[in-house]
Amino acid sequence: MDEVIKLPRLYVDADLAAGGTVSFGADQAHYLRSVLRRNPGDGVRLFNGRDGEYLCTLAEIGKKAVTAAVTRLLRPQSPAPAPLRLYFAPIKKARMDILIEKAVELGATHLHPVLTQNVEVRQLNEDRLRAQIIEAAEQCERLTIPALAPLTELKAAITAAGPLYACIERADAPLPAPGGPEAVLIGPEGGFTAAERDFLLACPTVTPASLGPLTLRAETAALAALVRMGE
Repeated sequence: MDEVIKLPRLYVDADLAAGGTVSFGADQAHYLRSVLRRNPGDGVRLFNGRDGEYLCTLAEIGKKAVTAAVTRLLRPQSPAPAPLRLYFAPIKKARMDILIEKAVELGATHLHPVLTQNVEVRQLNEDRLRAQIIEAAEQCERLTIPALAPLTELKAAITAAGPLYACIERADAPLPAPGGPEAVLIGPEGGFTAAERDFLLACPTVTPASLGPLTLRAETAALAALVRMGE
């Protein structure tokens, strides 16, 4: 089993079942052929978020195609995790990379970027973010891939969100333990504006919460909130 754990682990869209065959897309084929330098007969672990994780054997490794034979089930698909939604204002690239990676590792099931007045980044490359989400899930042994919502203006996102905690600086109440809303909102690096704060405090579905007396970076606040809610 130790040897199996060391095998490359990749997410695929294809259905997985023992005896089946998987054809890899161009990017994964290049990764297996030219980066990892795999050969026919080498093992690889595959999962798709639906059918569990399978041990597969690479069959064809050519310039035009890389395929694998699905050998046997390693882990059955677990029940869908309890929803854990993170609403966050986009931040600069390096810190955003950390936020996405760690949010996946900490069990977020849905990632909702929201556009606020003080947001640092106003456009997102959704394909790049999805690739980061998948890579993080591959690395941390998750069997599911968090969903990524499109970038949405704050009021529209919160109005559609349902009950959630909003982490507001100097809010009186600490972020509660699990048992309440399954969603949390983190503000931008510059904080919420007075108008945004008033909107959140007046919104009937929003419970204001604090992460403590210190002023945290946005990515730190997001991870602290996810840890607290996932306890």
